[in-house]
Amino acid sequence: MITKVTHGWRPGGLVAYLMGPGTVEEHVRPRVIASWDGLDEGWQPDTGPGGALDFQLGRLIGALQVPATRAGLPVSGQAPPGRGYVWHCSARLSATDRTLSDEEWAGVARRLLDGAGIATTEDLGGPRWIAVRHADDHIHVAAVLVREDTGRRFWPHHDYRGLRCTARELESELGLTPTALADRTAARRPQRAELELAARQGVEPARTELARVVREAAVAATDPGGFVDLLRGRGYLVELRRLPSGDPIGYKIARRATTPIWFGGGKLAPDLSMPKLITRWGQRGDATERLDAGVLAETRQTLERAERILRGARQGIAAENPDGIAHAVGDVVAALGARYGGALGEAASCYDGAARAPYEPVPDVGSVGSELRTLAGYLLRPRRRHRDDLDALSTVALLVALAALVQQIAQWRAEQGKRHQATAARDAQRLIRCTAEERRPRRGPPRPRYAREVAVDHSRRENAVAAIT
Repeated sequence: MITKVTHGWRPGGLVAYLMGPGTVEEHVRPRVIASWDGLDEGWQPDTGPGGALDFQLGRLIGALQVPATRAGLPVSGQAPPGRGYVWHCSARLSATDRTLSDEEWAGVARRLLDGAGIATTEDLGGPRWIAVRHADDHIHVAAVLVREDTGRRFWPHHDYRGLRCTARELESELGLTPTALADRTAARRPQRAELELAARQGVEPARTELARVVREAAVAATDPGGFVDLLRGRGYLVELRRLPSGDPIGYKIARRATTPIWFGGGKLAPDLSMPKLITRWGQRGDATERLDAGVLAETRQTLERAERILRGARQGIAAENPDGIAHAVGDVVAALGARYGGALGEAASCYDGAARAPYEPVPDVGSVGSELRTLAGYLLRPRRRHRDDLDALSTVALLVALAALVQQIAQWRAEQGKRHQATAARDAQRLIRCTAEERRPRRGPPRPRYAREVAVDHSRRENAVAAIT
């Protein structure tokens, strides 16, 4: 069960939308299935003269917004700035789930409101709310966040997290498709306005592009100054925020534009804030200019060592922190994505979610993870003529080793019960392996045997003539 929450200022507008035909006539038989006072279906509006979707909504809207009117909050007209007092939650099932009855959905609505901290069965002075159903697979819950007993506006505490936990409980009780627990590892997705702006301009959404280039710069750099220089060298606007002592504490970045839209590092992804980047840079091993076998071979050997550690961790033998290795591998994938592009760039975006540890700071990466971070930085340096850099087989061997390690990470995440991270790792592993197959050198067709024999006979004849003369 997937839940989504939005906020607004007009109870009447939301009710009119929910009880209407929808934006593309998708609403079928909209009906009220639950309410704050237990009347439930009793609040179903009467049908007007216009047909099945012509409801007389005045009574329902008027009753729902009474607390807001008493509190002096706007119920119509231009919406003021800030988050509105109308709480709107949609709850949707998987396409493979069974169809719930109206009574079951009404129970789901009450459980979600309780889990979100908005309305409980014991709280008689809570807010007014209704649940509306107009499809088989989802419902909408609309609540006015003003208490009836005090007339005071309130905000639920950690409602998103409470909804996710409650949804998982309902999945188990009702036999629905299980979903993963929200763990704050996902990167921030572009908002609707960002997507529309990018579509008009015909470019990638700014948040997505900036997250990618920041991650690549974080891998290539070793300190805040070099990080900023790399981004500015690529044409981006970057500003550091410093403490009174002069130590960097944050940054913001934007594309070059007439009106730049700035993003802080933490708004791009949970592990791209300046404090976490500084932690990552401190985890690198001692840089060395001497790579006897070449950077690709050294990286492959380290990946193979990491893969053995992950395999041992899955068997209960934890030589080093597997979560730390998984995080450090993200630097290698990002470096290869920046170096070769194509599907490896997509793999870096996919693996991004698998790298982060939920609810935790940057994990301890250990000696192998530290070496991986260092080698990832070498992969993004200007090309050097290492012996194996000129050998396509070395690149393929590196990708095969990386795919094997990412597969172990996917299985490790799955055994931990972290479905989001496991899925992200599996998607990345598939792209990496496909790239390895595409880059594998193909031998040309063999020369015909008779051609080789003719060439040999011709050479012998020339040697014999030379000996006679």
